[in-house]
Amino acid sequence: MKQIWNFCGDIKVNFWLIFAISLNLAAGAYFIKFNPSLFKPLNHSLVQDWFIQYGQYHIGQSSWVVLLFILAFFLGVNTFVCAAKRIAQLWPQRKQSGFRVFSVKIAPSLIHFCFLFILVGHFFSLIAIYEQNVPVRLNQQIALPEGISIEVVSREIERYTAPAAFEGALKQCSIVLELQGPQTSEIRELRVLHPIYWQGMSIHLDIITKKHSQENAADQELMLIIKKDPGVAVVIVCFAVLCLLMSWYFPQRKKT
Repeated sequence: MKQIWNFCGDIKVNFWLIFAISLNLAAGAYFIKFNPSLFKPLNHSLVQDWFIQYGQYHIGQSSWVVLLFILAFFLGVNTFVCAAKRIAQLWPQRKQSGFRVFSVKIAPSLIHFCFLFILVGHFFSLIAIYEQNVPVRLNQQIALPEGISIEVVSREIERYTAPAAFEGALKQCSIVLELQGPQTSEIRELRVLHPIYWQGMSIHLDIITKKHSQENAADQELMLIIKKDPGVAVVIVCFAVLCLLMSWYFPQRKKT
């Protein structure tokens, strides 16, 4: 058991895992470049749903996605073991070293844990994100999980009047939404590039232009994009903590 633990925390294993992930991503970039239609649905699908619907029928081109998850898992295990071993070695020395010296020594391990949580956050973003795209229609009600519903109360559209090339095209849009939950209800205004965050969801307003329209106003429509990403908060918080730790660690290291 000890040999397995030491192997999982070996820095050489870390190097080879990072090298393998780099090669795997390079292969993935190649397949995406030459068959973008296969991977485009990934932008709006859970990874497992995409693989069942598309990937399993093109296993030669999609296997890098599965391999990426496997390699990322082992990298996470390696990162955890490396950080845990380092903390276990330093912890008995905390009183002799003093708080500042001990903090500087333990900071890299805390940075590794932040990286590990970022990996976990990305994992949940890929396998558990909820997304629904709905064309905006007045007075429509959109039913969502957990007893939540959204109703489009009103909308306001601003169009370009000049120059002539853009005349009639959508410039800015806003809609008023009634957000209803099991125990709360709100009226909120939603605009393009100004999302609403409510009940753990992000609600976006987008302008969709049909390919054949050449920006004709009649062929543009408003789209409501509703997302619930369980991993994004973890990624943002841990990345912020990681940046703070690194900005503190390097100056302190020079003083130690």
